[in-house]
This record gives sequence, C-alpha cells and structure tokens, in this order.
Amino acid sequence: MPTPKTFDAFVPSNFQELLALAKIRPDYISFDALRSIPLDDAHIVATKYTEQQLLTSTFAHSLRTYYFALAILHNGFPSETPGVPQITFEELQKRLYHACVMHDLGLTCHPDRTAHRAHAMSFELFGGIMAYDCLHAVDPTLDANQVGDIVQSIMLHTTEYTAGQSSAVATLLTIGTSFDVVGYDAFGPGTFNYVHRKTVQEIEKQFPRGTFGKDVFETGNREFDEKPNCIMSHFRGGRDFMKTASVEPLVPADEVINVE
Repeated sequence: MPTPKTFDAFVPSNFQELLALAKIRPDYISFDALRSIPLDDAHIVATKYTEQQLLTSTFAHSLRTYYFALAILHNGFPSETPGVPQITFEELQKRLYHACVMHDLGLTCHPDRTAHRAHAMSFELFGGIMAYDCLHAVDPTLDANQVGDIVQSIMLHTTEYTAGQSSAVATLLTIGTSFDVVGYDAFGPGTFNYVHRKTVQEIEKQFPRGTFGKDVFETGNREFDEKPNCIMSHFRGGRDFMKTASVEPLVPADEVINVE
C-alpha cells in the first residue's frame, strides 16, 4: 500500500475514536523500506546527542518507537479527513523522528543533566525542555509551530486523554511507545494488532531489547521515589504499571512468519 502524501494533522485523542477513523491494518512493511526514508543533518545530530544521554536499552527503545510509529503511519493512519488540516508526509516524518528519538531524554543519568534546574520535574517535562534546547542548537530553521509540536508531544506522551484532539506527532509517539513497552496487549488483551509481526521482528533484530524491561522498572520506580507527584503517578494501577514492561522480544526472533 503506498504511503499517502498527506495525513490528518490532528486526530481524536480518544483511542477508540481514533481507531474508528483510522481503520489501521497490520500490513507488512519491511524494515529496509522504513529505513530508506531519509534523515537530515539535524536528525543525525539529535540522534548522537540523545545517545550520549541515555542507557543503551532506552536509546534502542526510542529508535524502535520511531519505526513502529512509521509502520502505523504506513498502515492506515487518518488521511484526507474532510475539514481536518493536513500535514505532508515529509513534515510529519521530520517532526516524528525528533519526538521519538528524544522522548525519553528526561530519564538521563548524565551528571551534567541531573544538575539541571528542571530535573526535579516529571521526566516528560524535563525531557521536553532538553529537547527544546537541543532543537534550537541543531536546527535554528525550525519555526515555533514545528518546535512546539515536537516538544509538546514529548511532554504529553504519557498523558491519557479521553476527549479532544492531539497532533499526529503526539498520537504516533504515544502509540509507538505504548506498543514497544507493553506489546500487542498495550490497550488491553489483544488490542494492538496494528503492526505486522514480521515488521516487529525485523525492527527488534536491528534494535534488540536487551535489558530494557529491567531498566524501565528501575527508572520508573526511581521516578516515583524522587517525584511522588510525577505524571506517571496518575496512571491507572500507579507504580504497578512498571511491571507490565515486556522483558522478552514482542515477537520471538526464531518465529517463522509468512508474508503474503
């Protein structure tokens, strides 16, 4: 299925309303096809900056999030809905990469960053501030709307809304991160059949999970301990949410998957 030239710039924040509008299908798209979408110089610099700040497993999670989001974009994300502003694929991809790669910057343990005055904020807010500073340094051509969309998406990626609208970037980031952390049961048992298992297998082969499950549990609990009023403390289930992070690959590396 060819990727549309434009997508809805804003979509329903409510997940069920989004799915009714999107009609996403788990079509197979290869990792090579996803990887062929070019990155610009600012993307490369932001990637190197982020890699320096994060644990290896957290950085790999950020890259998996991006490719899962791209796969969902390919598989039927809302496009050309009457009356809804559109965003070009190129512009959406540009913003999405920055948001996905930098969305966990606030989890850094880098001593130069933990001394930052915003470090006491929830990691999503602190990470958004770090991303804001990084974006201005690596790409001063970005306008206020572009930077605002990227940074707000990072700051809100763990916040659940049942009404209203979210940007395409924020929605794809939230869905991508949720899927990578929890897997095919992200929104309840068997609720996330929107990325082909072969696509997932290929992405996980390129960016292995490693110690991600353990690291999510440890960094998440540190967030609760240091910031009892953090954004994640408002999750249903609270701290127990950390236990749902997938330790094993979402799709076993040796699973034989037919691609029709």
